[in-house]
Amino acid sequence: MQSVFFLSLMNGAAWGGSEETWFRMALWMRKNNYKVGISCYDWEEKQGRINILRESGCGIYLLPNKKGPFKKRAIKKVMDSIPFSEYDLTVINQGGWEEILHTPFKNLYKKLPGYILINHNYNEQAVLSFFNQRLLRSWMENARMNFGATQKIFEVLEKKFNIIIDHKATLLNPITFQPGIVAAPYPAFNHEPCIWIMLAELDTTRKAQDILIRALSSSKWKARNWQLHLYGKGKDKAMLEKLVTGSGLDSKVFLKGFTTNIKQTLEQCHLLLQCTRIDAMPLSVVEAMAMARPCVVSNVGDMPAWIDDGISGFICTDNTEAGIEHTLENCWQQKDKWELMGKNAFEHFLKKYPQPYEEKIAEIFNNYIR
Repeated sequence: MQSVFFLSLMNGAAWGGSEETWFRMALWMRKNNYKVGISCYDWEEKQGRINILRESGCGIYLLPNKKGPFKKRAIKKVMDSIPFSEYDLTVINQGGWEEILHTPFKNLYKKLPGYILINHNYNEQAVLSFFNQRLLRSWMENARMNFGATQKIFEVLEKKFNIIIDHKATLLNPITFQPGIVAAPYPAFNHEPCIWIMLAELDTTRKAQDILIRALSSSKWKARNWQLHLYGKGKDKAMLEKLVTGSGLDSKVFLKGFTTNIKQTLEQCHLLLQCTRIDAMPLSVVEAMAMARPCVVSNVGDMPAWIDDGISGFICTDNTEAGIEHTLENCWQQKDKWELMGKNAFEHFLKKYPQPYEEKIAEIFNNYIR
């Protein structure tokens, strides 16, 4: 029996698209007679998924999530109880590249029979000590494979720290619904507002919702028939609410909160906006393309590799207020082409997205089980 252990070190939020890969793969592998173990941080919001994994037969080792002086010691106790030697492969899931550099994980690579790393983001302003640079290099050189949500991750590592990784590849997270085999219907405009949506954490440092709102605050935009629905939760909610009101956009921009019904949300919109400062390959863009919706994205991460400017959406090369406004104006003037652009986006999605997802990713992981 083949065996895989999934260790997720992501702890910035209870759940996100970056954890869907290991969750879905763990369930698929159990159904296909793999021995599967799981270790992740213990969040109340995760309990439903943890119960599903436990009922499927996965071994569960929850990492304590309570703050305090003994947190690291408590985590180490759990880590010491995990029988890594009983698994052919350990899949380590982390947000950026720094989680594995912290105690009690930093020397874990020395005791693992074999492992792969999955990295979901990058930080171009990151500072690492000489010791941590050497440690990160050791982690990556000893991995059977290093996966990244975007090639940009490896480019930043090489540029900033001269860490050159030969065995690397990109790995796409799964979308949250079953994609169709034909393009989804596009909503008619009629006399109703055009609905634009953004699906992202309310964190303006990374997601730049504040710049987007300011770009749409001129009298020209206020006179046009559109609405922007911002989905997500985060630390900047109050600031964004204040900015919307202060910009006179209460009838245009709406903070809709977090949603799990992504497919229905996309069905009801005309356009997805992802003009962000920091992103790898946002799942929201892939999901919008799966629903035949054009996207307006920034020149960040792998988004330009998915969106053809003027064909399946628009690429904003300047993430300033003026730059975003210029791109949105170009987009608005081609409103009659949005439906066709959405169909083009769907065709591009079919070419790039691995289907059936679990089977395709299992084939990849099996290459590293020895």
